[in-house]
Amino acid sequence: MEAASTRGVQTFRPQLLERRARLQQASASVSTAYINDLIAEVDAALARVESGSFGLCETCHDTIEADRLERNPLVRFCLDHLSGAELEAHQQDLDLAAQIQLQLLPPRDIALEKWDTHYRYEPLGAVGGDYCELIAASGGESLFFAVGDVAGKGVAASLLMTHLSAIFRSLLSLDLTFADVVSRANRLFCESTAPAHYATLVCGRITADGAELCNAGHCWPLLLRAGTTQRLDSTGLPLGLFSGAQYAVHRLSLGAGDSLVLYSDGITEAQDPRGNEYGDDRLIHSLQVHSGQAAEAMADGVLRDLARFREGRQPGDDMTLLILRRRS
Repeated sequence: MEAASTRGVQTFRPQLLERRARLQQASASVSTAYINDLIAEVDAALARVESGSFGLCETCHDTIEADRLERNPLVRFCLDHLSGAELEAHQQDLDLAAQIQLQLLPPRDIALEKWDTHYRYEPLGAVGGDYCELIAASGGESLFFAVGDVAGKGVAASLLMTHLSAIFRSLLSLDLTFADVVSRANRLFCESTAPAHYATLVCGRITADGAELCNAGHCWPLLLRAGTTQRLDSTGLPLGLFSGAQYAVHRLSLGAGDSLVLYSDGITEAQDPRGNEYGDDRLIHSLQVHSGQAAEAMADGVLRDLARFREGRQPGDDMTLLILRRRS
């Protein structure tokens, strides 16, 4: 209970006070009874903050789900103790969020003249906070790609992922260098999200000649070529931490049969029943075993190997795998 109270004072009390102020400002244009009811809800939440019961279910006194509190600090019950109508509305919201996220995912396989691609996106729940993107330029002369991981889980993280996707889609429509795209995406993400929100990200652009790559604090991209695997270092901070952060873009030259592999930590941090992690080395080994195959077959091989490793243990995080392979 003490931890819930501390979180409430430090994180939610200012939000609740701001809501109250906004309600009072809107009182002239909305019915008095309606405004008073909403202010009473906010005051009740503030009282829970002061008493130390904020964030605790009023029925079972267990902690309310963090993502639900982030979306609505007025909630009073955990999911197990919602009313029938509230539970139905919550499920409808989840179903709608899942449909929206599914529509935002790119086509499964996009091919350029010299490249083929394939990705797998497996959210932990109905929706996920991983970011996966493939956007072909008009005419097919280049392809933007990205894999990222937004801080948090569930619906709250999926909403941030959707926001990040919208930022990149807007910037890619402009005539900007790739370094400018990433730095401006970071600045926009900083200015339009809460301070605690950030995203690790690997993104780049491939053309007929090669690839540009930027790693903003994400897992190492892997470059497979001629039986060897190279880990590519991070070139910048996660997006959303500092609005003025700078990002270096590296140029990669890939030959026929070379592959660039991006993934989220839900893969490398997956555990077997004894608590051992799958890890980078196992991922690299599995990729090397299947390196002579097409991108889809490589992805299939990695996920089969990962499933064998887990021995039935359920995933603990969203999992994303993206493979870009040069054909010729």
